[in-house]
Amino acid sequence: MALPATAGAETSTHAGDGIIITTADGRESICTLNSVAERDGTFYGVTAGHCLNPEEVGSPVVKISTKDGRLLADTEDIDAGGVIRGGTANPFEPFAGLDDFSWFRLDDSVTPDPGQVSSTADTGIPVLDDFLRGASQPLGDPVPVSQNLVGSIVCKDGTMSGRTCGPVLAVNAETEEITALIPAIGGDSGSPLHVAGKDGKRHIVGTLSNGTPVLFNTFDGTREHLDRI
Repeated sequence: MALPATAGAETSTHAGDGIIITTADGRESICTLNSVAERDGTFYGVTAGHCLNPEEVGSPVVKISTKDGRLLADTEDIDAGGVIRGGTANPFEPFAGLDDFSWFRLDDSVTPDPGQVSSTADTGIPVLDDFLRGASQPLGDPVPVSQNLVGSIVCKDGTMSGRTCGPVLAVNAETEEITALIPAIGGDSGSPLHVAGKDGKRHIVGTLSNGTPVLFNTFDGTREHLDRI
């Protein structure tokens, strides 16, 4: 699935970037990077928990790379991270509770860009991909899930369906989930859900747990989990 890497180019990554997950038995899958977090000078990539959960991908994850094959994390980097899984992402059970969050250390060869969100699209329809491509926008600090989000227009950036936006339909402020009327497809899991701030920046509020084109999609609150990194 990963394309051949081009020698000599710098490896970078950012919120909305596509990541290729390789397991010990050689299988590959694609997810989307939610964000880049920094802890004491070390950078970590954040995505959905089910993307890195061995029980769901079939065997332990041994490598994470960019879509063109550049290394983002090896086995040691992945072991330095973690996976949080629980609950359900069923959009028709918005109050069931959900934990779907994972993180991994970024390899020393990676120059991360934590201050922006952008995306490409890969629907197989070139004209549509051009329309869905998400231009780079500056990122501010993540914000908590709150009831005030209901009715607000939010956007997600996924590596397969690009930038799509829509209203928040429901919020579980206690367990921090968001149900939004936003289309997504397979490979968008982990996508950052972000809102506009008064500072002119976008602020991540959620992580896409399921990616379905039926519009009703569930996002796990991002900020509540960041302290675990």
